Amino acid sequence: MKLPVKGVSELVLEVTDMDRAVHFWSEVLGFPVVDQWKWNPGTSGFLAEQFVSRQHPYVWTTWLYVGGNTRLGLWLPRKWTPEERRIKEQPVTSWPSPELYDEGGKHVHFALYIEEKDFDRTFEQLQTLRIPVTIRQFEPKYRALYFKDPDGNVVELYTRSMAQSYASLNRV
Repeated sequence: MKLPVKGVSELVLEVTDMDRAVHFWSEVLGFPVVDQWKWNPGTSGFLAEQFVSRQHPYVWTTWLYVGGNTRLGLWLPRKWTPEERRIKEQPVTSWPSPELYDEGGKHVHFALYIEEKDFDRTFEQLQTLRIPVTIRQFEPKYRALYFKDPDGNVVELYTRSMAQSYASLNRV
């Protein structure tokens, strides 16, 4: 049985400085901000000092549209109490309030698809922006650009279309 998944809906990165992250992802790389969630006093997992922000006061989440069916979330880290951490380790079905515990695991890297015809221009754009970037060749026909965002998250821009590579699996 295959779940009827059609692709990535959202990817969330933890960031340490919302102003810096929004500047990089929206103003430098050009992805539009589509939503922001604000912190309210008493919200679990947050401390007031996290929200020292000139451009985005009390914003703990920013959503950007990256293309297709995918949005990118930039989230400030949460400060869990020992009890919240204990509950968070339990199966999700035993969580009293799932929206308070919707993060976990480790991020290795993520890749965004770019067409081969846009590869060289994208590389030049990143160089013009003075973003350290490296190129990697995969097999004879796929290339990738790698760089880091201001929080050290590894970003890959990859010319391999998964929709084309796995077309025979798209039966659902």
